[in-house]
Amino acid sequence: MAGSIRPVLAETVTFLKEAGQYEKAAAVEAVTGPRGYLLLQRTEEGDTSPLSLTVQADLAQALRDAAEEFEVVLDALAEEAYRLVLDGEWLPPAMGRSKGGSKATVQLQVDKRLRQDVQAALARLKEEAGYKITESNIALSHICEELGIERSNTAKPDSIDMRFPKSLVGHWKKAAKERGVEVEQVAEDGIRALLDGSWQPGSVRRTSWSESGRQRLWLPMDENLLTGLRAKADALSEQLGYLVYPGAIVRAILTDRLGEPAAE
Repeated sequence: MAGSIRPVLAETVTFLKEAGQYEKAAAVEAVTGPRGYLLLQRTEEGDTSPLSLTVQADLAQALRDAAEEFEVVLDALAEEAYRLVLDGEWLPPAMGRSKGGSKATVQLQVDKRLRQDVQAALARLKEEAGYKITESNIALSHICEELGIERSNTAKPDSIDMRFPKSLVGHWKKAAKERGVEVEQVAEDGIRALLDGSWQPGSVRRTSWSESGRQRLWLPMDENLLTGLRAKADALSEQLGYLVYPGAIVRAILTDRLGEPAAE
């Protein structure tokens, strides 16, 4: 199982020292020490501006959990979203009605100049898209896409777009191939078993896998089957008290049926 960033950086320090790269080793040690991140902050260019995303409380926690597992910074994903829309490479989907329930704030810091450029472009983006586009929708949509967390108000009716640790996806594809089946088929069979009651998932909460490499797994799916999966995810969320999104169930199915890589 992949480790977190800190142990990997510690191994990097050892590697650099053994290679005689003492100055580079010292630099890595400095930023991994107590409050070493401040050294990096002092070298970053440009001022930042606070961006508050008000979302359902369970979604806020799911975002934090996913960011921790994939070892990414939410602020950086928000800035990436801003650059994509400014470069004309991507637009967030139209927002449907969001769910009610308790709310929470995800507080981000984004590049001030970048944010000003996005604010100035909102009217143009709305005209291009044909629907209202906001700063928060740009940031939140991209963050959710990159972390594989599906929102009911932007979900597509005939496909599911997920993100998993790269090593997991690689293992699933290899295991499925050895059995002469496709990952999509394994997922659909598992969903049918879930919906008819012949299979129940174990844990559907993120584990402490901690792997910076994440891979997209996009699966086209029968609309009725996907509707049932999403309804089951909503029911499990209500039952368990935390957000269970469709990708989390698919992960549980594929892990149960195809296994996972052996711990390193």
